[in-house]
Amino acid sequence: MNEVGPSLVTTYTFKNGKEYIVKIKVTTFKGCQRNLELTISDKYTAENWRSFYDAAYIENLTHKTGNYKHFDVFVAMLQSGLLKTSESITLDLLTFEDLELLRARKFERSSCSNLGNTSNNRRYLILTYTVEFDRIHYPLPLEYCGLPNPIILQATIRKLQIELERLQSTGINRDLQKRIEQLTIANQKLVQENLKLTNGGKSLKHLLASIKSLEKNIIKERASFCMQIQKLKTENTALLLKVQQLSTSANKKSEDGCSGLKRRNRTSSTLRSRSRSSSISSRNKTTSSLSSGSSLDSIKIQRSPCRNVKIHNKTKNSKVEFENLEARIHTLQKMLKEGINLNY
Repeated sequence: MNEVGPSLVTTYTFKNGKEYIVKIKVTTFKGCQRNLELTISDKYTAENWRSFYDAAYIENLTHKTGNYKHFDVFVAMLQSGLLKTSESITLDLLTFEDLELLRARKFERSSCSNLGNTSNNRRYLILTYTVEFDRIHYPLPLEYCGLPNPIILQATIRKLQIELERLQSTGINRDLQKRIEQLTIANQKLVQENLKLTNGGKSLKHLLASIKSLEKNIIKERASFCMQIQKLKTENTALLLKVQQLSTSANKKSEDGCSGLKRRNRTSSTLRSRSRSSSISSRNKTTSSLSSGSSLDSIKIQRSPCRNVKIHNKTKNSKVEFENLEARIHTLQKMLKEGINLNY
């Protein structure tokens, strides 16, 4: 009998709360026939239950349940149930009495009828496959092998003692002891650091509170700064409108001054023509009229430069005021740009 298929040894806790050591192994018999060897041992009492199943028995069992499975598929399902890798497969270990009670409940018969031999110590491994609308049970009977042979137990004890002596002589135990000491020291350091952190939690809370207050202050300052920027923008637009109004008024004043000068020149020319005509009629009168006319012209000529100086001063003042406004607008725009950069 040769081992050719998958094998598994694991500890499994059934519904009754007991822990068992389960071993499964696939072997071949006479080169072609494959068998499933299943062994279950109580972890504390060392009682054994064992059985062999060939491929034909497994396939016939699955066929009787109405859900046929190939031998390899059934072995894979059994491994998945032991390793708990699939939620649709569960395992349970029942006695003969438990199995008869389940059958009685299923067929609605009395649990006291046909219980068979109550002294039967056989066990049944029940593999339950749950699908969407159905549950299939595959029972595998296990024969009781009794307690292990004391001679075999003594031999295993000797082997374990020899292995223990070998490990102690090679120094592995010393290395493990040193490693344990290092780990205990590291654990103590971690405990001390944990205590320091728990004691220093108050300072951390104060720091968090101060950080939150600073964040609130920053938010308030940003809001006030945005308000200042809006005020500066409105002031900038008002100043621009004022500059436009001053420029238009200055242009109008310069145009009015030029038209006044033209009118005065025209009046002076008419007076001169009249004085020339009067001089032809009478020279005596011309002398008096020329003296009077010259005095009037001199007065008008003297008056006109003063008015020109006033207009010049007004235009100069408007230009100075315009330049001051431009400088103020430039500074406001600079402040707005810096404020926008700070806000971002």
